[in-house]
Amino acid sequence: MWLISDYLCKMKRLLYIPIVHNQTDLGSLGHSLSMEGGKAYGSAAWQDHLEQVDKSWYKVKSEIFRRVKKISPDKIKIYQDGLPVIGETGLKIVKDTAQKGSINYIIIDELLNLGAKLELAENKEFLLKEYYLISDITKAETPESTSKAFQLYKDMSQKLLNDRDCYIANQINTTLNDREIGIAFFGAAHSIINQLNKDIKVNVIQMFTDEISLNLHKTK
Repeated sequence: MWLISDYLCKMKRLLYIPIVHNQTDLGSLGHSLSMEGGKAYGSAAWQDHLEQVDKSWYKVKSEIFRRVKKISPDKIKIYQDGLPVIGETGLKIVKDTAQKGSINYIIIDELLNLGAKLELAENKEFLLKEYYLISDITKAETPESTSKAFQLYKDMSQKLLNDRDCYIANQINTTLNDREIGIAFFGAAHSIINQLNKDIKVNVIQMFTDEISLNLHKTK
């Protein structure tokens, strides 16, 4: 954890949260992916996992606000997994998703209302490619087509993730300034921290520690 004295010394700071998405965050794919989770782990275990994820998000919220309570909100910048737009469109997505029950976006909305700034973190083209690959798996109607769609996703997903990570890291490197604090919400599959400039001091907030969350992290 950093000190206020670090902030006064013109240092760049990043709170990095390796996240697990809740059902609302997954949007139209949420139901299908949840069904797959139930098949893999059992419906009772999966339901418990979803409840633990929500509880972990509230812990994330408390920890973030505890850490930034003495920092001027206009010095806080937010970088969000899966959000490739900012401006009015980005702010509308944040508010709409928060209203649907995403704790992740509720946190962001509250920070923005205080005066924090939403930064562009993702490339829309990369996200669409990944979305269509996953969507093809969930829409497959036969075991053969499911297997084919999954193999295509497996073949392409790592390169897409690498491309995303490179883009995200570059966005943080070029937009986070001295005496500013970034708050980054990205899934555990990402490898962003090792691509950040050395003048950015990173503090990782790890809250998603239920058994299934940890297993999902290992298998990504």
